[in-house]
Amino acid sequence: MRFSMSFGRRDPVALAPPAAPPPGAPWLAPAEAAATELRLLEAQLERMRGMLFGYSSLFFSTIRNWAFLCIGLLVLGWSALPAAVVPVPFIVPFAFLETGYLFWYTVFARRHAERLEQAINERLGRDVLAAHRLEAAYFYPPDAPKIAALSFGNPLGFTGGMTIGYAAGAALLWIAGLLSTNDFVATRMDAGFGPDVLVSLVVPAAIAWTLVIAAYLAWAFLRRADEDRLMAALADAYRLPTPEPEPGARPGSSTTPGPATAPGPAAQEPTP
Repeated sequence: MRFSMSFGRRDPVALAPPAAPPPGAPWLAPAEAAATELRLLEAQLERMRGMLFGYSSLFFSTIRNWAFLCIGLLVLGWSALPAAVVPVPFIVPFAFLETGYLFWYTVFARRHAERLEQAINERLGRDVLAAHRLEAAYFYPPDAPKIAALSFGNPLGFTGGMTIGYAAGAALLWIAGLLSTNDFVATRMDAGFGPDVLVSLVVPAAIAWTLVIAAYLAWAFLRRADEDRLMAALADAYRLPTPEPEPGARPGSSTTPGPATAPGPAAQEPTP
């Protein structure tokens, strides 16, 4: 059994609960608030780096899956089931659309991580984190126009060469599928199967579908309206906090510092 005994009069001040801070006062001391903010920024940075790795892996695995499917359909169409080639010229552009969507997430994660590193460096007062500058120098400058990983800021870099190589391989699959589909349609029309008008529209529909998707992807990447809105939101979300006024300073006096605004990402963007 636990018990306690006290002698003498209790101090009412010592027993009183801690007083709540006055309205408008911060719950944390400035030093504690700064340390908490850095921990939160670090956790968010770790999350963005994980997101970048995850979507990059998903991007490449999705390309491989679509490529294997198209090759399998072509082999099946050339050997046992001629109609199997018809989806190929439709699948290849859709694969580009889906992988472009996945790459869009890698752009989001990289730019988000870039701004987080800049925000941490601003709060520390020196450039401790440099991964975003290394990425800009090694891969491609993020502010340069690009179509997927083919950046006009570094068109002969390895990421640009990889993008061109994937595009060339996809073009070969698409041409093989389109020619095989054209042969299948011609054979079917000669045999008198199905409405001739509908059968004759398969190849033009595949070409139109491909042109629409290619034009949209080029327009979306080069216009980069989503990325510009993202960068503006990041600059606002991770700006430097407004310093607390010095004790005894009157609002509007020279001793009261104004809001500190972090330089925009464009002004801080390193030159590779």
